[in-house]
Amino acid sequence: MTCLSLFSASTFAQITIKGQVIEQGSDLPVPFASVYIEGTTTGTLTSNNGYFSITIDDYNGKTIVAKFTGYEHTTKKLTKANFNKKLILKLKESSTQLDEVVIKSKKWENPAWAILRSIQKNKNDNNIRDLKSYEYDSYTKSDIWVGNVNENFKNKKVVSDILDSFENFEPILDANGQPVIPIFSSEVISKIYYIKNPDAKTEVIEKSRIRSVGPDDSEMISQMVGSSFIDFNIYQNSFNFLAKQFISPITSEWRNYYDYTLQPKKVNIDGIDCHKIDFEPRREEDLAFTGTMYIADSANHFALIKWDAKLNKEANINFVDSVHLNQVYTPIQKSDGKTGWLPKKQDFIISIGKIADKWAKVKLNIKIHNNNFIIDQPKPRNFYDQPVQMDSDALIDVNDEKFWTEQRPTQLTDKEQQVFSMIDSAEATPRVKLIASVGDMVTSGHKRFGPIELGPIPFLYANNSVEEHRFQLGFQTNNQFSKKWSFNGFAAYGTKDKEWKYGGQARYIINRKHWSLIGASYYNDLRRVSVNQANFNSRPLFLAALRWGDMRYPYMEKNAAVWYEKDITRGFNVLTKISHRILDPLFPYKQDGDFENNEPTYDRLVGTEVYVKMTYGLGHRYVTNRANYRKLVAQDNRPRISLDYTAGIPNVLGSNYSYQQVRVGLDQKAQIGKFGTSTYVLQGGLIFTEAPFPFLAMPFGNNVPLLYNRYAFNLMDLGEFVGDKWTSLQMIHRFDGNVLNRIPLIKKLGWRMVGICNIMYGDLSNKNANQAARPQLLEGEQYDPNREAKALDPSLPYVEVGTGVENIFKFLRVYTIWRTTYHTPTSNNFGVYFAFGLSF
Repeated sequence: MTCLSLFSASTFAQITIKGQVIEQGSDLPVPFASVYIEGTTTGTLTSNNGYFSITIDDYNGKTIVAKFTGYEHTTKKLTKANFNKKLILKLKESSTQLDEVVIKSKKWENPAWAILRSIQKNKNDNNIRDLKSYEYDSYTKSDIWVGNVNENFKNKKVVSDILDSFENFEPILDANGQPVIPIFSSEVISKIYYIKNPDAKTEVIEKSRIRSVGPDDSEMISQMVGSSFIDFNIYQNSFNFLAKQFISPITSEWRNYYDYTLQPKKVNIDGIDCHKIDFEPRREEDLAFTGTMYIADSANHFALIKWDAKLNKEANINFVDSVHLNQVYTPIQKSDGKTGWLPKKQDFIISIGKIADKWAKVKLNIKIHNNNFIIDQPKPRNFYDQPVQMDSDALIDVNDEKFWTEQRPTQLTDKEQQVFSMIDSAEATPRVKLIASVGDMVTSGHKRFGPIELGPIPFLYANNSVEEHRFQLGFQTNNQFSKKWSFNGFAAYGTKDKEWKYGGQARYIINRKHWSLIGASYYNDLRRVSVNQANFNSRPLFLAALRWGDMRYPYMEKNAAVWYEKDITRGFNVLTKISHRILDPLFPYKQDGDFENNEPTYDRLVGTEVYVKMTYGLGHRYVTNRANYRKLVAQDNRPRISLDYTAGIPNVLGSNYSYQQVRVGLDQKAQIGKFGTSTYVLQGGLIFTEAPFPFLAMPFGNNVPLLYNRYAFNLMDLGEFVGDKWTSLQMIHRFDGNVLNRIPLIKKLGWRMVGICNIMYGDLSNKNANQAARPQLLEGEQYDPNREAKALDPSLPYVEVGTGVENIFKFLRVYTIWRTTYHTPTSNNFGVYFAFGLSF
C-alpha cells in the first residue's frame, strides 16, 4: 500500500508545459525552435506550427527558454499561475546579422546529435563496405531532356526540325505546358559484384539499348550508364560527384559541416521505425547538401534507411541549376547475425541551368532499381579484374520489347515508351545528323565511315623546321570492323624535306574480361629528341603539337616492334615490347668524342631494345571505346604508380649501341577536404650505362606559345636541358572556390584560384657527356651555343611557380608563371598562359 502511494504521488507530480513559439510582430509560428528548461537537459523542438510540449517534475524556480538562429532568445519564469495555461513565447528577430550563429546553453544540446553519435558508433557494421562480398541485379533507366524551350530556342533551325519530326507523336510537355525534347535515353540490365580486402567492384552489362542524338559509341556509353557510375555511399565521410568531393551528411565531422533538426515523431518506412532528421550546410560555400534522412531506431542499430537531398545552391559548380539525390536501403541478414544494408533504389536528377538567354535547360534523370541480393558468396578474385564488363550479346537484339517488359521493375508509361522512337525520328533529320557527326569528330578525333575512321584530326597538318608543311592522313578500324582485331595506319609528306613518312599497327585482343592483347607495328617517321621522355599522362592534342615549331634535335626513325599487354590483376597492368630501331640523326652528331676538325658527322644508330612497363592504380577506371582502346573515364583519391625498364641489346640484328634505363612515375588526384584538390605527377629516372644522345632524358618543355600545358615545364624550351638521371614534380592545386568565394564580387563571377609548382633536379654523368651533338641549324642560321642542351646542376633545381584563375566565363583559364632559376639572356622567365575547358 505504501509503495502504491509513493508511485501515485510520483506520477501525479509530473507537470506538462504546453505552448507555442511565435515571431514577435507577425505572430507567425516558428517551427523547429529549441525549447528547454534552463540549466537542465530537458527540452524539445517545436513542431511545424511552432507548438511544443515538455514534461517536468516541478515548476518551482524553473525558467523555460526558446531559441532559434537569427532571433534573440526569450525566457519565461514558470509559476503556478502559468504552468497550466498555453504559454506563448515570442522571438524577436536579431538586429545583428552574423555569418554563423550558434546558441547553446551550458548543458542542453541538439536532440539530433545523440542520434548522429549513434550513427557513427554503428557506421562500420551498417556500411555496405563491411560486407565480405555481395552481388545483386540492377536496372538503370537514364534520360536526358531539353526543357524550358522558349520561343527563341524554338526558332533555331535544328530545334524546329526536331519539333517537326515529333508531329506524329503525342507531345511531352513540362509543368509549364512547354514541349520537352528527349535527346538521350538508355536502359541497362546488369549485375553488380563486390569483394572486400582489397575492395573491388565489378559491373557486368548483360543488355543495353541506347538512343542518342550525339556521338555514336554504344559500347563505351553502355559501360558508363550502368548503375555503378551512380553509386553514392554516404557512410563515407565524402564522395566524388561531378568531379568534386562532397561532404556526407553523416560524416564523422558532422558538427563542423551540418546543422540538424530532429522531427518529433518517428516515421515508419517498410516496417522500420525511423528518426526523421533534416540537415543543411552550416556554411554556404561548403560542398554539402540540404535534405532529409531517415535513421532506423536502436532496434536496427541506427542504420540509414533513406535519404533525400538537394545540392546547396550556393555551391560553386558550373552550369548546374539543381541536383536531387535519393537512396533507399534494404536490410540483408549477415552470417554473424548482424544486418547489412544495400541500396534498393537510387534516383539522380540534375538540371543544367540556362547558359544564355537563348538557351534552354537540360535535365538528366537516372533511376536505378536493385534486387536479388546475395551476400558472402564471393567469386574468384580474378573475376573482379575489370570494373566494367560487357557480355558478348549485350548489344544484340536490344529492341526486344518483351524482354524489357519482363526485366523492368516498373512499367513505362505510354509517353516514356515512345521516347526511343522520338529520338530515332529526331536523329534522322539532316541537321541533327550533321551536328551529331561534328560532335562525334570532336570527341573521338576521327571521322567515321562505317567500320573505318579517318584521322586523328589534330595530326592532319603541322608546320615545323624540318618539313615546313606536313600533311598527314590516317585511319583506324572500329568494333564494327571487328571486336578482336584493330588496325591503324598513316601516311605523311613534308614539303621541305620532300620525304614520305608512313606507319601501321595491328592489335589482337585476346581477352576483354581479363584484358590481354598482342600487337605489332612498323613506322618510318620524323621524331624529335625528348619526346621519348614524355610524361605518361600526355594528351594526344599535346603530342600533335610536338610536330610543330623548331625541332632542334630531329631524327628519322625506322621502328619495328611487337608487344604483349595484360592485366595481371585488378589495376595492375604489364606491357612488354621488343623493337628494332634505325635512327638517322638530322642534327650534327658523333657518338664518341668531338667532331674532327669541327666538321659535323651524322652517326646512324641501330639497336634492338627490350621494354617492360608495369602500372598499378586501383583508383583509375577504364572503359573500352569503339576503336577497341581503353579510355580513362574516372579516378578516385588513390594514386597510380608506373615503373618501366628499357635495355638496348648489343650485337643483335646489327645493333651498335647498348644502354639501360629505369623510370618511375606516381600521379594522383588528391582531395584535401574543404581545402580543394591537388593533382600531382612525381617522376624520376636513371640511365645506368652509356647511352646515345637521342636516348638521354630531356625535360618536357612547352613549344606552344600562350597555351598552358600542365604536363610540361611551360617556361622551358624543348631540348633546353639534358641528363641521365632526374627527378621532377609537377603539381597544380585547385582551391575549388575556397579563396575567391570569400570575396563577394568575385564569388558572383564563380572564379576559382589555383596554385602551380613545377620542380626538376637533374644531372649528366661524365660517361654520357663525351658525345658531340649540336642542334640542327635553321635556314640561314649561324651556330649558336645557347641553343645546345645543357646539363642541370645537381645542386640547383629548375623551378617554375605560378598562380591562376580558372572558370572565367565558365571555360577560360589564365595562368601566370615565373621561372625562378636558370635565368639566361635568352630564357623566358615570365609568361601568361591560357587554357580552355569546360568543367563542373
